[in-house]
Amino acid sequence: MHVYADSDAIYLAQAAVSGTELGELIGRCIEELEPYDVPDLGSLIKVLVVEPDDDMTAVDGALGFPLLDRQCDVAQRHQDWFELTLVLSDDGFGVVLYVPRNADPTLLSYCHRATR
Repeated sequence: MHVYADSDAIYLAQAAVSGTELGELIGRCIEELEPYDVPDLGSLIKVLVVEPDDDMTAVDGALGFPLLDRQCDVAQRHQDWFELTLVLSDDGFGVVLYVPRNADPTLLSYCHRATR
């Protein structure tokens, strides 16, 4: 799993996968946050990119809470990825998870339910 929790890391992550669907998704996320004009994107989001071999324990550990105990606020299905957004506080701070289509079956089940 890759965790990106500040502007530098998020921009580097996007650049590292530029030209791919994941790069486009992270880039769109960045663009959507630009109007907030914050000094660090980490004050608004944390980005998690799940690897195919990550299990729910790894996801829950990176989140700091059990994902299956929460509803997703926004869920989108893309060609190769699921994009899950969870708003965690009243000030709008959230986590965006990018989950590949070949991820842990329990996580994929959650993604399918969230995108219905």
